[in-house]
Amino acid sequence: MAAARWAAALVTLGVACLAAGPRACAAQPVVLSSYGQSRLSLKPYDWSYLRVDLPASFSSVTMDFATDRDIPMEHLRDLPRSDLAIICLMIANPPIPDISGYYLDNLSMSCGRLFVAVSDFLAVGSFGNMNNQSNLAQCIPFQKNTTIVLTNDQILPGVWYIGYFNGLGSARTQSKMISRGRARSVSTSITVEGCPSSALWGPYCSQTIEMIGCSQLSRYNNSRNLLVQTIDTKRRLNTRENNRHTSFLLRSNLPIGHALDSNSNSLLGVENLITCSISNDSLCLRQGDMKFYFLDIDNLAVQFRIAAAKFGLVQRASLVCYLRYNAFPRRVLHDYSGDISSAPLVIKLPNIGRWYIAIEILNKTEMNNTTSPMPDTTCFSFDWQVTGCLDGKAGINCSWEAYVLQRVPKRNPSVPFESYYVPTDGRAMLEDSHFLLEQFLSNSSYEQFAWTYFLLDVPQGSAGALIHVQLKSDKELNYELYSRYGGLPSNDSWDYFASRTSSSNGSIFFSLQNSTNSDMDLSIFYAKEGTWCFGIKHPNNTSNSQTYISVSLQGCHRNCNQKGVCHSSVDESGLTFYSFCTCDRDHGGFDCSDELVSPNGHIRQSVFLIASNAAAILPAFWALRQKAFAEWILYTSSGISSALYHSCDVGTWCILSFHVLQFLDFWLSFMAVIGTFIYMATIKEASKRAMHTAVFILTAILAATGATRSANIGIVVAIGSLGLLIGWILEFSTAQRFTCCSWRINLSVPQRWPNLVPLFWNTLEMLNKRFHWLYLLVGFITLSFAAVSWKLESNSSYWIWHSMWHITIYTSSFFFLCSIRVNMMVHSPETNYELTRQDSLPRTESRET
Repeated sequence: MAAARWAAALVTLGVACLAAGPRACAAQPVVLSSYGQSRLSLKPYDWSYLRVDLPASFSSVTMDFATDRDIPMEHLRDLPRSDLAIICLMIANPPIPDISGYYLDNLSMSCGRLFVAVSDFLAVGSFGNMNNQSNLAQCIPFQKNTTIVLTNDQILPGVWYIGYFNGLGSARTQSKMISRGRARSVSTSITVEGCPSSALWGPYCSQTIEMIGCSQLSRYNNSRNLLVQTIDTKRRLNTRENNRHTSFLLRSNLPIGHALDSNSNSLLGVENLITCSISNDSLCLRQGDMKFYFLDIDNLAVQFRIAAAKFGLVQRASLVCYLRYNAFPRRVLHDYSGDISSAPLVIKLPNIGRWYIAIEILNKTEMNNTTSPMPDTTCFSFDWQVTGCLDGKAGINCSWEAYVLQRVPKRNPSVPFESYYVPTDGRAMLEDSHFLLEQFLSNSSYEQFAWTYFLLDVPQGSAGALIHVQLKSDKELNYELYSRYGGLPSNDSWDYFASRTSSSNGSIFFSLQNSTNSDMDLSIFYAKEGTWCFGIKHPNNTSNSQTYISVSLQGCHRNCNQKGVCHSSVDESGLTFYSFCTCDRDHGGFDCSDELVSPNGHIRQSVFLIASNAAAILPAFWALRQKAFAEWILYTSSGISSALYHSCDVGTWCILSFHVLQFLDFWLSFMAVIGTFIYMATIKEASKRAMHTAVFILTAILAATGATRSANIGIVVAIGSLGLLIGWILEFSTAQRFTCCSWRINLSVPQRWPNLVPLFWNTLEMLNKRFHWLYLLVGFITLSFAAVSWKLESNSSYWIWHSMWHITIYTSSFFFLCSIRVNMMVHSPETNYELTRQDSLPRTESRET
């Protein structure tokens, strides 16, 4: 009676709170964590990730993004992928937006607003409602200021990843000498708020929730569980990948009349029984109210059963139970539902993690659009049961073998988390990355097919790795492979599936390649952290075959298909490693499988880029003919270094390292341009050496700090023009001795004006005697063509425009050199000397005389 009065008091308090509004009786949320990044700079085709952990008690997360770009909505579809800058949000996996068109087809736009509503950002409903796309990222384009507020009613707790991308497409991973485009910057501020108590829930911490306490029967206290030995069961499952066959998706949002048809089924041959109970045996609810609970399943379980007891008024009321994994269930959004007043609700093979349960009393006549009076408050009790298997067994009837795989790190790994997995029972050698499968398979005398399960753990911080599974048999492979994250797979519930004849290739995070009748090779990209289970469905008679299986955690898919190099990096939070491919000049894509340049195109581009440096012969020959040996060495070495660099860049031959050759190419080409301008000013050797020394330092800094900057051509021409101007000033000051510039200050403009006119004509006459104006004009035109070629270089047209750059820049130097008249090429102006008479006698002798 006391419990009933206490429940009625809580119901009355709840009604008062609802009448006052959702915030009236809510506890004030507290800040659980925050993250701030002032400025993240992204070069063209650059990207980065940020890991955000949302605990189970979080109530809301606020994300503020400020960028230096504002993409108008009307121009979004017209932008090429290479110029598209986006921010993507994804649970459990780092997003890869350019391996599926789904991301760009569902880009959300803020339409100029400073606040992005959840309906604009995430698909309405559970992530599991998207068939075959349950774990795709949601992306928004760069905006000046964007604020996203998400609550625990809308997204799941767990590990989330934010991806920043400046340019998409297969060329994102292609090796590029020059990537024209603007660098973008983005600032991020993230605040995670949560309820101060685990008994509160909701965006405003206004919902009360009760934890279901589990206790194991005493006679099974010494029993062995599948995962207790080696796998850390504290990791929680965050989401599902591709559950198009699992009842999680098939049963969501169904009417109560179409609830699970397995509710009345019972488990036979139970080996391990765990009973879960709540704090009070008698609960009372008003019609239409909901009571919320949560249960943590830490180990692999066979089934989860909920039943009602001591429930009256069966003829007029229904006790409806809603279940949802890792999120609050609602009437219209849940994973399972059932009327437990008539039959228990049974969830077979539940996932590891937190389950939320909602209980509601509904009038059966309301479901039929009729009315019938019933009491305001109804009392009842619950029976909760979680069932598991003992002694390395698994499956619905605990009749199949299950093995835990231990992780063995590889020696000298290319990425930090590379490792392979072997069973822990000693039948497989730790030194071997593969083991014989038949010795571990289950046997069954009453079924045609049997199941064998292997469980492994992906360590924390390695969500950017991939799981690679390979089967090789000496006969025709008659196995089916099922995988599931956080639970046992079955025919009806799996994340990924592969066999000799079919697979779940509809998922963008799964790949089945190079499989034959006797081989099976599959990969799961960016595998989630936590427990994975692989189930092999096989015939009972497998004694006549030998099949070896290898399970490993790798960095890059198929080692970038031998078309690139696998690298690893760490996200902006420093908590997660991720791997990626840097492809060669001819390939791109996530695993370098996209051919961007054909073999014939590769040969054509290589010939153009290397042979175009032959244009350096023109200025080198002229310098050698005029015995300007320093300039001859400069032009010759510039052409040779550029040819060697591009030979290495296209993958033909590398005499030195790539970065050394790149520095030499740009440095010597900068020097060739500026050296030509300095040579055009025939000044003293001392002045020329000083100017060359200053130019050496400046061009070396340009080549070392940003050789491929598009602004470098303007800087180089400006430095060369400045050197030419300084040289002329030095030369004219020596030849004219500044006769026009008297130290006497004359403020009379009419008197100074006649002196400037002769100076102008004298200077023009001197330039006319020094240069051939036609060659000089052609040199400037050719130089402008070189600047245009430099500016027009892009990733796709780089080979043609950079080849034109080689030709035009060396040709312009040749015309500039030819513009100098040979009879005026003197290194210093002549100096007139006057002989004076000097008395050779000493002063003393002169005085005496």
